Amino acid sequence: MSQSLTIPGLTGSIAAIGYGHPDRPKILALHGWLDNAATFQPLAEQMEDFYIVAMDFAGHGLSERRAKGSVYHLSDYVCDVAHVVNALEWDSFSLMGHSLGAGVSILYAALYPGLVSQLIMIDGLGPITANADSAIERMRRAVNATLTAKPENERSAKIYTDWDKLVSARTLASPLYDDSAKTLLERGTTEVDVGFTVNADPRLKHPSPIYMAEEVVLEFISHIECPALLVLAENGMVMRRSATPSRIEKFRNLKVMQLPGQHHLHMDSPIPVSDAISEFLRTQEA
Repeated sequence: MSQSLTIPGLTGSIAAIGYGHPDRPKILALHGWLDNAATFQPLAEQMEDFYIVAMDFAGHGLSERRAKGSVYHLSDYVCDVAHVVNALEWDSFSLMGHSLGAGVSILYAALYPGLVSQLIMIDGLGPITANADSAIERMRRAVNATLTAKPENERSAKIYTDWDKLVSARTLASPLYDDSAKTLLERGTTEVDVGFTVNADPRLKHPSPIYMAEEVVLEFISHIECPALLVLAENGMVMRRSATPSRIEKFRNLKVMQLPGQHHLHMDSPIPVSDAISEFLRTQEA
């Protein structure tokens, strides 16, 4: 069930998909960078006892792009989530995020511990961080990207004439099965007369001007009060990061599960992931 949530003062509207019946336990689902809400479709098909609302972040999927002159900061995604929660009028829910969505989930759960009853992170454990000595060059690259970017009215969207080649390109960008790539592209592209264009705002690929310090991320994690589940992919991204052990230790109440698969394991092999999430949520409700 697709729905559009109007978010005044931000992007204009945030698109979302509602899976299941609204009377069931509620989960707000946040996707990864350059993905969209359909990333949770395979999981939702296995989790019929829950009501999952998966939103498209601004500039992704079917959500509107940010206004002319705007950029995509991590904090803006957190603001979008806050406005979506207000629009849904939810006072208690589970928060589930994959990759970028997991990072946004951590920040939101720390800011609003009274709203988030359980936190689920799928191959994501918080924002990427950087040392202070890289800050100047990082911001310089980000500012230069805005100087060289073409205005919205001068951009011409790249057209892909071959659907199969587009699917192959998506699987190379981030390793995932063809069926998973097709699920994302069906929501993440628009069909035109001679092929397909990608919906994602090109500005999403601009370098970020500011990264958090690791100490800041650890501070956010320390303020998460709800029980949390971390689903790690054996061949995913989080396992390779040096900050992972210290972040895991900082949680007050964290269950860690390692499952076979790559970064999009929740799409490629949804049954073991959905089983782990469902068991975790039911245990917390008992």
